[in-house]
Amino acid sequence: MKTLATMLATAALVLSTPATAAFNSDNNGKDAVEISYDAGSTARTYTYNGVTYEYSAEDVSIVGDIAGGTNTLETHAARAEAAKQAEQGYRDMKAKFGVSDIAPNKYKWDAKGASGESRIVVSIARQLAFAYVGDELVGAASVSTARDGKLTPQGIFPVWMKKSMHYSKAYDNSPMPYTQFLDKYGIALHAGPNPGYAASAGCVRLPKQFAKNIYSTTDIGSTVLIGA
Repeated sequence: MKTLATMLATAALVLSTPATAAFNSDNNGKDAVEISYDAGSTARTYTYNGVTYEYSAEDVSIVGDIAGGTNTLETHAARAEAAKQAEQGYRDMKAKFGVSDIAPNKYKWDAKGASGESRIVVSIARQLAFAYVGDELVGAASVSTARDGKLTPQGIFPVWMKKSMHYSKAYDNSPMPYTQFLDKYGIALHAGPNPGYAASAGCVRLPKQFAKNIYSTTDIGSTVLIGA
């Protein structure tokens, strides 16, 4: 099994203006906000219950066997890093494609000249996904993450299995084209209904062509970051 080292991309930490964000530690919106971070800072820090902690590249790196989807990072540091990269993805989208939002079932794509490893970043708050090849943003799309009562986990995940067509055993054999599994619970990226708001049972639903595009760029072990 491929060893995955999810190192911080320099471009993911170069933010043009300061921004402060926060998210719930339990990831379901029921508890008070406990973690915050400055998305405009290059510092690898987050604040938890009023105390600021530093983290390193190693703290947000997955190393080892990823078979079965058990080797994920859902620590405070990993979730802070995913949220930072989601903020950067949004800024990169505005700079490259000249848009501040993407309509349901729509996407942008331009991979000309890009080379390197693939990385997918998801923003739960904005219901957007950002695709990178190397340090270059190549695509952005609307998404649908977990509806109320369900969970889309935050953190850093390696793609551990890919299926060009999967049928959900849990949900009436529903088709899930271009599925990329992220954890042992069946959370995945896949093409599916994309109404413009959070409506899934936990997976990240994508416009079909965008799902196909990123499926062609990723490998087993490619990094997916899901941020607040």
